[in-house]
Amino acid sequence: MSEREVAMNTSLLMTVRIAAAKPHALGVGPRGTRLTFPITGGEFEGPRLRGRVLDGGGDWGVVRPDGVLELSLRATLETDDGALIALTFDGVRHGPAEVLAALGRGEPVDPADYYFRTVPRFEAAGERYAFLNRIVAVGRGENQPTGALHTFYEVL
Repeated sequence: MSEREVAMNTSLLMTVRIAAAKPHALGVGPRGTRLTFPITGGEFEGPRLRGRVLDGGGDWGVVRPDGVLELSLRATLETDDGALIALTFDGVRHGPAEVLAALGRGEPVDPADYYFRTVPRFEAAGERYAFLNRIVAVGRGENQPTGALHTFYEVL
């Protein structure tokens, strides 16, 4: 019996702009330097939904000894028709030391110069956005001086 290769495609799900306050550096722990990034707002838009990112969520990161930043975000999205959607994602960001240093200073950096990928998950009540509960998505992140831009793709 031979294995059959199955191509996977993606389709744009949404772009999410997340505004964040300055990070809190918690110090060095057993896994690396722990940082938290309080979410202060933002917006999202895609072919099937749009709205705003509510403040109050956050991104908990750890810079590992090898320089990789592991991220774990929790946020609430509010659609333009008032539905609330829980967004979580885990991801990693890494790149050359000089690029990461520029990002740390808040300078604009071409996203092609570093790796920033996420695996978002959604939890939505109600039928209109229930499709989010049944999909697998992947994301590409981009640091910007005012926060982060995430582009999420549904895996088809």
